[in-house]
Amino acid sequence: MPLWEILIWVFFAIVMTAVVVLGIGAVGYMRRENRLYSAEQELWASLAQTGQPADGVIRNFRIHPDNMTRAGSHGQTVCAVVLDVDYADTAGTQRVASIRTFVEDALVPRFQEPMKVVHLRYDPRNATSVAVDRERTPLEIPRAARHP
Repeated sequence: MPLWEILIWVFFAIVMTAVVVLGIGAVGYMRRENRLYSAEQELWASLAQTGQPADGVIRNFRIHPDNMTRAGSHGQTVCAVVLDVDYADTAGTQRVASIRTFVEDALVPRFQEPMKVVHLRYDPRNATSVAVDRERTPLEIPRAARHP
């Protein structure tokens, strides 16, 4: 085999190794980010039963820097967002929370309104455990029931 052909195969092997390593890194990054933003929904499931209600005001609304989206619970598109919220606990103490969650893309403009009030649930033993009360502030548009 001529030397130039060996060099081409070596170059090809280096490029393909880099592509595979970068691909694995990208998948790992996407999985980690998805887990971070999905954690709030799991927290809501537990706080819906045991959490204290509170009303919060969105001070800052940020869409994920990479504009991360995924399919929602009904197949619609949901966007990864961060809601910086001010709220008062039952003792009247002012709290600040940054809530990473997914919001349906059609509802994003509602959350961008100035001083938007959102309903929350929080753990009274751990003020950093805060989730959006999905019963009072939906993050996805309810779908109509299908009739046979």
